[in-house]
Amino acid sequence: MNELALEGIRIIDFSWVMAGPMTTKMLGAMGAEVIKIESSTRPEFSVRDGMFSVINNNKRSATLNITTPEGQELIRDLVRSSHVVVENFSSRVLSKYGLSYDTLREIKPDIIFVSASGMGRTGPEKDLLAYGSLLQGYSGRVGMIGEPNAALEAMGILPAWTDPITALWETTAILAAIRHWRRSGQGAYVDLSMLEATVALLPEALLHAALGRDVPEARSTTETGAAPSGCFRCAGDDAWLALSVRTDEEWRGLCRVMAEANLDSQPFAATAEERLAAKDEINNRVAAWLRTRDARAIEVALQAEGVPASRSRHMADIVADPHMRERAMFGEIDGKVQMATLPWLTEDGWRGAFAPTPAIGQDNDYVFGTLLGLSAERRAALAEAGTIR
Repeated sequence: MNELALEGIRIIDFSWVMAGPMTTKMLGAMGAEVIKIESSTRPEFSVRDGMFSVINNNKRSATLNITTPEGQELIRDLVRSSHVVVENFSSRVLSKYGLSYDTLREIKPDIIFVSASGMGRTGPEKDLLAYGSLLQGYSGRVGMIGEPNAALEAMGILPAWTDPITALWETTAILAAIRHWRRSGQGAYVDLSMLEATVALLPEALLHAALGRDVPEARSTTETGAAPSGCFRCAGDDAWLALSVRTDEEWRGLCRVMAEANLDSQPFAATAEERLAAKDEINNRVAAWLRTRDARAIEVALQAEGVPASRSRHMADIVADPHMRERAMFGEIDGKVQMATLPWLTEDGWRGAFAPTPAIGQDNDYVFGTLLGLSAERRAALAEAGTIR
């Protein structure tokens, strides 16, 4: 099965930075025609490589000055033949240029308009300046990540963790809105909050707080209900091993691998409850033992004993990983540039459409000529006037 589920769907993409572009990249892989609206005089990034490239493939690029009446009218013309508009500007930008949801639905009543922002478009903090790393603090996520045991030397987290999470929620919302449109013919307005997208992934902590109970304390890379648990430093340069032991069987497997440490003879070894009560002591012993061990060898030994364990890979390891390569997780451009594809496989190994990142304005002739029917002379005049730029 290699059908494009969103073939025939056209998306006008005003989004920038990470969350929105990741969303439209995924929708493009599912077959949607994504037209990214850009400006050559105020480019999103000074260099179109790195982060920009990997989250903006599967799209077309058109350059347009939306501050001009002509540019605004061209957007309205595009919306008339489109299905979805995606944006993550501050609340006043599109309204100022006559391109708000209320304005666009007058000319396209069934348009799906997705507005993503840090805090949402309503509420007392709706105008708060918010980036992914800041929203982690507001959401309570940072308060759940600590470093209670320095011996574990826990690693940090992606500063913009909220952005890819928001992209998944945003993609889900758009797919739901498209399904609703196909069944009812009705459009939708989606007000997506990055803060809420983050908070929604903390259900257990929210439940504890709502019931007036203590929220599980910050344990860095450790898991509640497992002892030992964590990401432990091993011998070598930046070598780490993550492991988590919950059951008696897993504990016995760990003890066999760590035979010289005599863990199974300790007072805390009898039950899972006793091990949890002595979690810090157990973690310290495991950390001291692993500090001089080879992560790869211990990973193999623990897995052979049925103990959940995995060494921490660097990204170069992931790109070269035999498992990932056999499953064709990475698409190649020009035989050398690798980008992640959709993270699921169909029965015949298909992972969605895959196209390179467009050059800025690469599709101007297609968008303004083929789609909107403007003559070459008219397009040249608009370019000269600074509307198409």
